Amino acid sequence: MLIEQGQDEPNIALARRGLLGASPFLPTLAFSFDLLEFYRQLRRRQPTFGIQAFARVLCTFHSLLYYPKLQEKLSRAFDVYLDIRRRLQQLTDEALGRNTPNWRALFGCPCCGFKQPNEPALTPDRLHAMDGNSSQKRLRGAGRADLRELDSSYFLSPAQVDKFSDEVTGKRGKAPAPGPPVPDSDADADADADSDGLPTANQPKSKCTDGWQAANATSMGKSVTEVFDQTGVFLTTCRHGIVEFVTEMVRSGELAKYALASLNAIMKTYGDDQAVGYDIGCSMHSTVLSTSLADEAKARRLHLIVNAFHGYAHNRRCQLLFHILYQLGMGIEDLETCERIFSSLNGVARTVRHASYFHWLQFLDLHLHRWDEDRYAELSRFIYNNYRQALGMISEYTRELAVFTQITGFTGADFERWIVEERDYLESLREEPEEDMQKVSYVEALVNLEAAEELERRSAHRKLLLAQNVVDDLERRLAIEDRWTPESSEFKTVRDYIDKRKFIRAVEELEGLVVSRLFELAKANISGTGYKLRKHISHAITRRSGAVRSALDRYNKLAPLQQPPRPVLDYSEVADYSWLADFDILKESRSDVLEKAWSNPGNREASMKYFKILRAKEELTRLNVEAARLQAWVDFEDQDLAMRAQNLRETSPLLSAHIDQYRGLRAQVNDNQRRLLGRTYALKGYTGPVPGPESCYQGEEDQDDNDLDGEAEIEDDEEIIEEVLNLGDVVHRLSIL
Repeated sequence: MLIEQGQDEPNIALARRGLLGASPFLPTLAFSFDLLEFYRQLRRRQPTFGIQAFARVLCTFHSLLYYPKLQEKLSRAFDVYLDIRRRLQQLTDEALGRNTPNWRALFGCPCCGFKQPNEPALTPDRLHAMDGNSSQKRLRGAGRADLRELDSSYFLSPAQVDKFSDEVTGKRGKAPAPGPPVPDSDADADADADSDGLPTANQPKSKCTDGWQAANATSMGKSVTEVFDQTGVFLTTCRHGIVEFVTEMVRSGELAKYALASLNAIMKTYGDDQAVGYDIGCSMHSTVLSTSLADEAKARRLHLIVNAFHGYAHNRRCQLLFHILYQLGMGIEDLETCERIFSSLNGVARTVRHASYFHWLQFLDLHLHRWDEDRYAELSRFIYNNYRQALGMISEYTRELAVFTQITGFTGADFERWIVEERDYLESLREEPEEDMQKVSYVEALVNLEAAEELERRSAHRKLLLAQNVVDDLERRLAIEDRWTPESSEFKTVRDYIDKRKFIRAVEELEGLVVSRLFELAKANISGTGYKLRKHISHAITRRSGAVRSALDRYNKLAPLQQPPRPVLDYSEVADYSWLADFDILKESRSDVLEKAWSNPGNREASMKYFKILRAKEELTRLNVEAARLQAWVDFEDQDLAMRAQNLRETSPLLSAHIDQYRGLRAQVNDNQRRLLGRTYALKGYTGPVPGPESCYQGEEDQDDNDLDGEAEIEDDEEIIEEVLNLGDVVHRLSIL
């Protein structure tokens, strides 16, 4: 592990003995390469295991008193070791022909990038997810003396990002949207954003993004941006979870420029027909149209959508326009991939908060490479599980819809028509007519006038005159010749309408509280959420539940007074509300909405299942293509690595040996890919191509099928603890080298 050396032995001699000196000149302390590799693997699997903890473990093994200098020496040696590995990887990539620009982004996921001749065209061509996370903060001024640079294939350069800093200044008008055409009326459902990603002062924000941190980028606060240099990262991934691009967020929240730079990279790298899921995709849809990306986005048919879980917290009209369930070609994908990566990355945040910029970047890069390796190994499992899920949805929901159709007579054409009708209905409720608002003001003014007349005897003359002037002005605007009285039909109609407006506000208040409660419950169950944050969330949920009960009481008092009466709800029913679609149905309309077929809960449930069947069939089409690409890739890679190693055997034997070692590791992974692909081909209902026997896995059959559904997956924390315990004897052996 660590060896005291004489001052006359150079570093080259140490390296030949499998040791790396702790200083560049005349080292007195050296670490074995095996030990440094062991720590690299530990750090990749458990990023919270910092260099100091490992140094203390080494001292314990050697019965030495820990001293801080040892941590510094170990850190320097580990940096050099990682630099050696990066240089070796560059040589390997060059030998394998993988050093072309954006090779990793293009082919890191063979299911997305290894296209085959004569395969069916997919629309969209690729599915991406993007989002920002503020956990990976780095204190300003930390490690200021460390001026080293690291070239990571993941990170977009500051120049690629800052070119969009001053782009978002307002709308260019109602230009056609990127992707499939949508009604022009969706324009003000989205928020205009300035250079900070915020709506402009003279434009209303979209209600469905009011509570989103991404749509309110400066919510991080000035105090935070003054303390930290890096305030997080903005990720772009493929649907399989393999990272494509990363942008560092610098002294800011989730600004629009990070999303715009990511979208620009997607279009430049992947070309036409790209679909991107973003939790504020509706707002970003409008933002893109106000920038220099607008023309290219329309020409390349860039399609911005809202991912599944976050999308259900948007208002219903936004869902009908942007939610992934109603978008053609999306399959059963949820595009919530970034949240899973952030949960894993949170471990890195604990060890880079006080690091230099070089170390911040290095350890993020190290973790992302490990993440992508794991996701590559899971591609065949992804295909297998999604294929089974899609087949199960089609089988189950088709039977249920057949019974529903037999009973009601409604068919797929009705479900499609209902979506249009519901969207038109919600469109009609977007703004209150000016005449209605004036009538409301008039009735309120009459009420105030009546009250002022009653109080005139108590020196309220000025109030009476003011109320009289307001009434006169509104009568002139509305061309009212005979003043309304509380007994007149017009007065009663508007008075009822005022009561209904109060009811709408009560529904909206209840809706907002339920949304907050849903996300707090979801956050409380995310793997990697710390103890203190869990307690904070738990207290918030308790407070939120009390607020929900109060808002529910206000709602229930007004619900029976509506025409027609709205249903009275109990707390258990509201607590079980999963999404927001039903809240819009509770609100007032100017038509007989409750008599519409699409407002019936049973019909709405059937409609959802119809669209899920459509998406499941699209998923099978995409999976057939992805399975063929993955099968072709594993066959190609095995042969390519063997050929490259053979070609280098005489000219560069060490590099050839390294590629051979890499080929052995990949062969294990690729054999497992073949095994699970074979299980996919054997599924009843599989409709894709089946390769010949030479491409199928020929090893021993794994009898344990439980892990195929992900039911036996182990949490990262538990997995690393078990791994450390099992490898304890390895540490001991390394420590005596």
